[in-house]
Amino acid sequence: MRADRDNCLLSTAEKLAAEDNVIGFDTLNEPNLGMIGWLDLTAGSKFLKQGPSPTWFESFQLGEGNEKLVADYNPSLVPAGKCLVNSAHVRAWKTGSACVWKQHGVWEVVKGQSVLLKKDYFRWRIEQGVRVPVEPSCDYFVPFAIRFKNAINTAIERRGGTPLLIFLDRNTDFEDASIGLCPTGTCSYDTPSTAYTSANKRN
Repeated sequence: MRADRDNCLLSTAEKLAAEDNVIGFDTLNEPNLGMIGWLDLTAGSKFLKQGPSPTWFESFQLGEGNEKLVADYNPSLVPAGKCLVNSAHVRAWKTGSACVWKQHGVWEVVKGQSVLLKKDYFRWRIEQGVRVPVEPSCDYFVPFAIRFKNAINTAIERRGGTPLLIFLDRNTDFEDASIGLCPTGTCSYDTPSTAYTSANKRN
């Protein structure tokens, strides 16, 4: 999926490289890192509460075709009890395929009951055989931004164009209500050809 998206953007960049009214490309609008860094998969979001709002663990079960009573909010952030979701038992996975997170041992069905085995599975990554805490921006978003910038400008230069601006939205942390600033800390990321769409950036 990532490769398909990248190839689509690279093709667009090559075709628009010589256009005078194109000044740059945006990486991704308000990118959300999803479960990366999540401490407890049974905990709901602090702010993403609108309509039926399952926890990550509940969403795994829903994806496997189970029906669930989940927290409901109407209007946003205002509790409205619980509502039944997926009473039609629709699965997100192809026939014969199990939930990818079940395959990775994050959860299992034991005696007919869904059991979460690793509630902090997305909080850690393995580095040289050692489990270390995930730092979402540095470990995932910044490398993505660097790869995007280099790929786009390489594609443009192949067509004889001049490298363009790369616009960055910081990764959107919906659990942090403060005004987020763009991360810095690597020379190839924080350059004059990079334009931050936030008002400021973190030093």
